[in-house]
Amino acid sequence: MRIIADCHEPAELIGILRATGSVDGSAVEIEADQLDVGDYLIGPGAAVERKAGGDFVASLLDGRFAEQAAKLRATYDRVVWIIEGDPYDGHVELEPKIITGAISHLAVVEGATVLRTASLQETAELLLSMAKRLQDGRRDLPLRPSKPTDPRVLAEFIVNGLPGIGRTRAQALLTRFGSVRGVFAADAGEIAALRGFGKKTAGLIRAALDAPYAG
Repeated sequence: MRIIADCHEPAELIGILRATGSVDGSAVEIEADQLDVGDYLIGPGAAVERKAGGDFVASLLDGRFAEQAAKLRATYDRVVWIIEGDPYDGHVELEPKIITGAISHLAVVEGATVLRTASLQETAELLLSMAKRLQDGRRDLPLRPSKPTDPRVLAEFIVNGLPGIGRTRAQALLTRFGSVRGVFAADAGEIAALRGFGKKTAGLIRAALDAPYAG
């Protein structure tokens, strides 16, 4: 049984997972690497996004929540959100109904499964249990998620990989330049002229696209 964890996840949680020798007779292998989307890959086409209660609330305030939810839905067949700890305990000034609305949005609009845990230990146990049921002895768990099949979503997925670009900016670039090829061919001045971009973001994009690949 194999789980791939994003390398930015808490070392303590990854340590708990690695300390588990087996689950119901299945040996456990934990690999840490940088994931494009999600925090844990627990089975073919299945990903988990883990949020501590405070980070879940913070993601609502800084705009990460909507972007992450949409990208997860576009990338994986099955998405599970784990909210670890209490998001209602006053981390920041945010009305409880907004937090409840976000949780219901995940379940109803994004089609995700939303689970709550109280600690890193509970989260680890839940990850292992889900992985066991999803994999059932399979080892064909790719590091990178499968690419979207819808052409429009695939175009957003590709452009989303550029520095400083989230889903909204990817859509803006594709709308302006018409295609992924058009985005890649645009010069820094054309990109900087778009509302909400500027010279810094345009420079980062061109630098990434034009950087030589040294073998």
